[in-house]
Amino acid sequence: MSRIAILLNDRCHPKECQWECAEYCPVNRMGQACIVEGPTGKPIISETLCIGCGICIHKCPFDAIKILNTPEADESEIVHRYGYNGFRLYRLPAPPSQGITGLLGPNGTGKSTALRILAGVEIPNLGDYTKRPEWEAVVEHYRGTTLHAHFQKIARGELRTAVKPQYVDRIAEEPTTAEAYVAAGGGEAAPALESVGLSARAERPLSELSGGELQLAAIARTLATEADLYLFDEPSGYLDIVHRLQIARTLRRLGERKSVLVIEHDLALLDYLADQAHLLYGESSAFGVITRAMPMRTAINTYLQGYLREENVRFRTDPIRFVAHPPKPTTRLDAIVSFPALEKEFPKFHLSVGAGSLARGETVGIVGPNATGKTTFVRMLAGVEPPSRGVPPAAVTISYKPQYLRATHRASLRERMGALAADPTFDGALFERDLVPGLHLDEVLDVALPDLSGGELQRAAVALALARPAQLYLLDEPSAYLDADERMSMARLIRRQVERQAMSALVVDHDVYFLDIACDALMVFSSQDAGAAGLGEGPFPMREGMNRLLRNIDITFRRDAETLRPRINQEGSALDREQRSAGEYYYEPLS
Repeated sequence: MSRIAILLNDRCHPKECQWECAEYCPVNRMGQACIVEGPTGKPIISETLCIGCGICIHKCPFDAIKILNTPEADESEIVHRYGYNGFRLYRLPAPPSQGITGLLGPNGTGKSTALRILAGVEIPNLGDYTKRPEWEAVVEHYRGTTLHAHFQKIARGELRTAVKPQYVDRIAEEPTTAEAYVAAGGGEAAPALESVGLSARAERPLSELSGGELQLAAIARTLATEADLYLFDEPSGYLDIVHRLQIARTLRRLGERKSVLVIEHDLALLDYLADQAHLLYGESSAFGVITRAMPMRTAINTYLQGYLREENVRFRTDPIRFVAHPPKPTTRLDAIVSFPALEKEFPKFHLSVGAGSLARGETVGIVGPNATGKTTFVRMLAGVEPPSRGVPPAAVTISYKPQYLRATHRASLRERMGALAADPTFDGALFERDLVPGLHLDEVLDVALPDLSGGELQRAAVALALARPAQLYLLDEPSAYLDADERMSMARLIRRQVERQAMSALVVDHDVYFLDIACDALMVFSSQDAGAAGLGEGPFPMREGMNRLLRNIDITFRRDAETLRPRINQEGSALDREQRSAGEYYYEPLS
């Protein structure tokens, strides 16, 4: 074990506190300098003198300090370190000559850092943050290992890499068209745009593209670039399940002749896409440890079980479990919400949604391709978008979490909670007792909302929505920006809260694992008239809903024998043909 001290600089505000960390440190009180002021005016914590008492952690009013023990990994395995009390990454994956390798782990544990290092964008300092890193030292450090040749090529300028960035929304700021942006990668734009299904938008300015279209443009540019190593950072973001599978098939063809590294949080997609994977464990913003490569099935099952047998490390208290059979269909006799048939007319799109009802304690998923009207339907129920025909239920209390989030006030989550304390439509006790710990918001309560990451803001928005007593909760893409752990934790929490409060929820999402855990029924949206119209049907029981969705997408799932998690079948395999003939695209056939 190696003790490390982490100072979260964005949370540390020494001018707004009394330096409680240094004042109450028992080592400081004995006359030694364990916590002192650094050159930036913020504390420096000596890892040599620290006794791990944890007093500074609890005394810090901004939750800016972490004192942790790193299992297995030691100082000799540090790849990169951001400052004295900064994040550190242990070990690196070794890219094979061809094939697809996945990186799977929580946010903030170094996946993107590892990608930048392997791409040659960032030079690893090998733990010595006091000197400017040089490739010569890196090459010498890895002599005799599988990474030696890789870094040697980077140092000589012989390795060509293409990187798909994580945050594609920044691409919209570039004053150019999708075609010009893809061509700027150095390859032919037309075939790349066609391979991702974006040819029809080639002449559109980037500023006019949706989030999903920006993602496709970024992937197309990476594919159009001739390289030896391709690195994709979260390629499924903003994409619906249809486009996710399309991109997965495209990347699999690329992996047959090139080396590809992929960071992905959609476990079903990563399982289908990659040949092997490295897991990452550690503490967000503190440290990350990369494991050896494992076969894809073993990697995901180990991730769900939360125990690394070879390293004797447990990184999850309870394993994540799935069930092979669908939940018992809900009787509609105990309906708490009923809605009539609704229609919405746009200049180039027409949405029709059939009448339906939601039972008490029921969570209903809304699934289907993008641009079929899912968000429009939710906005009509929420009263944000007036329907062209039909009247949404007026006597129903609704709590709505929109698809796109933007923090406009500098208040922290704790201050926001305090401001809502006197509001009778806000349950402060539920928020503090269940939602803050359940969504792991403890450490960001005092961070200004605009300073939260995308995932932190998403969890905060869902918590605020669920804290409002309502008959119907409308949650539009609550898993966006979340890592796999956070998605499954949120799915369980949403289901538990809806059942406990005996209310109902409609949840728009594209992650199959999330829907499998959270939902009792599904509404299925589909494209009509070559995309000129959308049709919403349901709610259906989970079995029927999944069969309708996957029949339209033309893919089947099987269940893993060990964890019962859903796995995508290879097209044309014996099991794929058997399930299609039986009409069972997702669950085990009824005996």
